[in-house]
Amino acid sequence: MAVVEDNQENMEICKRFCGTCPTYQTNRMKESPPHALFCARGKSAIADTAENKGCNCFQCDVFKKYNLKGGFFCLHGTEGSK
Repeated sequence: MAVVEDNQENMEICKRFCGTCPTYQTNRMKESPPHALFCARGKSAIADTAENKGCNCFQCDVFKKYNLKGGFFCLHGTEGSK
């Protein structure tokens, strides 16, 4: 899997998709590190207790740009779901 750059451009793209993601919203992941861009930064600090409500990764332009696989990066980190 490609390594996603942790930069402002990718963060701006991420905000559009994570911001509307049901898992991100339900679990208030914005309040816990790394806050967003999980495909570059790793899973959320609350991933082990977070409730899975769906995933927006598959529509995200960062996901497409880097040809990522798996999705659910907020719950599973840079490896995504297998």
